[in-house]
Amino acid sequence: MECRHGNFWIGLGIGSILGAVAYRLSRTAKAKQLESEIYNAIHRIGRDAEIAAAHAERKAVDLGLKAVETGAEIADKVAEEADKVAGKAKDKWGK
Repeated sequence: MECRHGNFWIGLGIGSILGAVAYRLSRTAKAKQLESEIYNAIHRIGRDAEIAAAHAERKAVDLGLKAVETGAEIADKVAEEADKVAGKAKDKWGK
């Protein structure tokens, strides 16, 4: 039983030392520079995504306006054709 407790304390000590060394190495100037570059890249990607979303929204609105204009033109043409047909029907049945 005593041996198991000894192994636990040895493992805890070695793990603590390795953790302290890893933390120390992660706080070097090179690690801080890498962290800064990653942070900047994430913000750059976020800005690019916002710009792309705004561009897509503008494009969708423009397409929507074109569709409305096209729809209005089609409605005018249909109305003209309906008037022609109504005129012809009136002439034919009015005689």
